Amino acid sequence: MTKKPQSKKVTVNRKAIAAVTLVIALALTVVFVTLGVTGRKMDAQGLYNLLPWLPTPGENYNWRQALVPGAGLDEGVLTTLEPVSEEVKEDELQTAAKVLMKRLSDFGWSDTAVEVKDNQLLVTLPKSADVNYLKNILTAKGEFTFTTPEGEVFMTGENVTQAGFGYADQSGTNIALSLMFDGTGKEAFATKSTELSGQSISLRRDGVVITSPSIGEPITQGTVSIPGFTLDAARENAVLLRSGALPFALTQEGESVPTKALLLNDQKDLLIYALAAVLALIAVYLLVRFRLGGLVAVWMLLVQLALSYFFAALIGAGYTVLTLGAIYAALLVSFFAVVNLFIGIRDDVRQGRSVRQALKDSYATRGHASLDVYAGLLLLAVVFIMMDQGIIRIFAEVFALGLLLGLIIMHLLLRLLLNETIHLFGGKTGLYAANATQKRED
Repeated sequence: MTKKPQSKKVTVNRKAIAAVTLVIALALTVVFVTLGVTGRKMDAQGLYNLLPWLPTPGENYNWRQALVPGAGLDEGVLTTLEPVSEEVKEDELQTAAKVLMKRLSDFGWSDTAVEVKDNQLLVTLPKSADVNYLKNILTAKGEFTFTTPEGEVFMTGENVTQAGFGYADQSGTNIALSLMFDGTGKEAFATKSTELSGQSISLRRDGVVITSPSIGEPITQGTVSIPGFTLDAARENAVLLRSGALPFALTQEGESVPTKALLLNDQKDLLIYALAAVLALIAVYLLVRFRLGGLVAVWMLLVQLALSYFFAALIGAGYTVLTLGAIYAALLVSFFAVVNLFIGIRDDVRQGRSVRQALKDSYATRGHASLDVYAGLLLLAVVFIMMDQGIIRIFAEVFALGLLLGLIIMHLLLRLLLNETIHLFGGKTGLYAANATQKRED
């Protein structure tokens, strides 16, 4: 009776797999960061280009085409507005400045300024801003009234507590202006919509009728949705309603002129160097405390930073104090998550566990805690995105993107690369935590 030939046992070189995995990940990182710094022509004619998106010091400012700076961090445009009325009070000018800032904020322009000087309002805008369009928004008095077909005013924009806009139907072109009234406005609109059922009510802005929707039935809930607007018109009217009316109409004095940055003047590279110094301090801390594991963590934080800038450029967030604040706030969340994770590894190693087991246990305990933090902050950011249309929304969008990237990178990529690092370099605990009892991985 013949014996069956024994099959050869296939052995897997786990170190080789780990080395290949780490090399591929590192190569992809280098390629991505290089593209972020240099950009790339996508065709021979140069018609389609991938713009650089990582802020770098020096004379090459091509990245500013992808991350357009605001007036706070780059040259801006100074527009001078003055009241149409000859005699205005100082407190009225201050009120007007606040209204203008509210309008700019609602339009998403964060790096702006409005200054009262010599009976004028000096408005600093980013040089990328459409000054002609914004001039019409800023100079409009923004006084809204609701009138009967005969022109009788029965309520004003002061009775509007909330104003927004959204799609009125599935066409995507019919936009509705949504309004909510205070108690007085609710009662007044209910009375008039009952009296004028089958007729129309006009909404006027600065005395000009902008829409006259017909009233099919009494509207008594204190809210109304008015269709028939374009997206730009609905947004414009919603912003003016939310900001409130100016005490007086304004007119532009002369042409807009270039002006220096609000914050850094000619020191364009100073902020980049300062942020690089912060990253260097974080890197030194992680390397000293957690050694090889800290090196992998620094790598992943840099990946998160590069991706955050990429997506900020993709959504048009711009290079502003607000955008940078959101990006680095999310990065700090990831930094503290990493520190918390490695402290758990260090403590487990000191109790005699292997590095691999300590990594698994730390993700099971402290990792879940950081997941809760990411989830809670993401939920908060989503709430702000849904509730606000201005600069808070922009901050929340960039912050939410950064948190999502941090969650994925710290809980998937970092864990994968740490495991591969342990396979390649071994589980000697001195490689992953300072002042830890050494125990070699079997």
